[in-house]
Amino acid sequence: MKLATLVLTAFLGFGCAAKKMAAQNADVLLENQIEKKLPLYSDQKKQLKSDVDKFLNDQKPLSKEAIKLITSIELDAYKIDQQYDALNAIYSKLALNFTKVMSKYMSMLDEKQQKEFNEKLDEENKTLAKSKTEDRIEKLEDRFETLFGSISDKQKELLAKQKSHISERHKIRVERREKLHEKFKEIFEMDLSREAKIDYFVEAFSNYQKNYPEAPKNKEIIKSIIPTLSAEQKEFFEEKTNDLKEIINYYLETDY
Repeated sequence: MKLATLVLTAFLGFGCAAKKMAAQNADVLLENQIEKKLPLYSDQKKQLKSDVDKFLNDQKPLSKEAIKLITSIELDAYKIDQQYDALNAIYSKLALNFTKVMSKYMSMLDEKQQKEFNEKLDEENKTLAKSKTEDRIEKLEDRFETLFGSISDKQKELLAKQKSHISERHKIRVERREKLHEKFKEIFEMDLSREAKIDYFVEAFSNYQKNYPEAPKNKEIIKSIIPTLSAEQKEFFEEKTNDLKEIINYYLETDY
């Protein structure tokens, strides 16, 4: 569930009051993100609000588990596999639950809405396919800087050495997205009840998330960086994980 990751990452630079306000308005942020993806009518948007509120309230037990794991993170290359897999397991559960909300509203789309949705996805896939490897390396550097602060020239060199992997990962990602989109089109064309279509959409999302061949290599990239981290970078990481826990706690305190 990349959406949740992006939203939380965006909060990390906020001050205390802003973090609390952002967490309290997580429902509005999530609704806006879904509405950017799906061309919903006004009556569907009204219904979406209650479903998003329910989703956010229902994810609190998983979020409590996430806090425990975040608290236990150690920047040790030998422990990354276990920590990565544990966090990814929670992420996968959250993602699956989120796709159930998306699937419900995808099953509601009429022909006009489906056409708009498909055209938008086609355009996104074309844009993604054209992006340059150098730009993706730069984005990877930005992600590391979000977690560890400014990275050294040596660390940039280590990331640059992953150019072939990053290029291959991007190719796989584009192919996976295109296959998922084709599956969506098939489901739209099926002569089934809305409930049955929801199940098919959820299954399509689930298969997309499970078939993630890049994960082992991603862990290797993280492992290669950890031994090079300075004391300042480790301190920066601790500050950011504390920020993240603070945001989650504000979220847990909010009744949506």
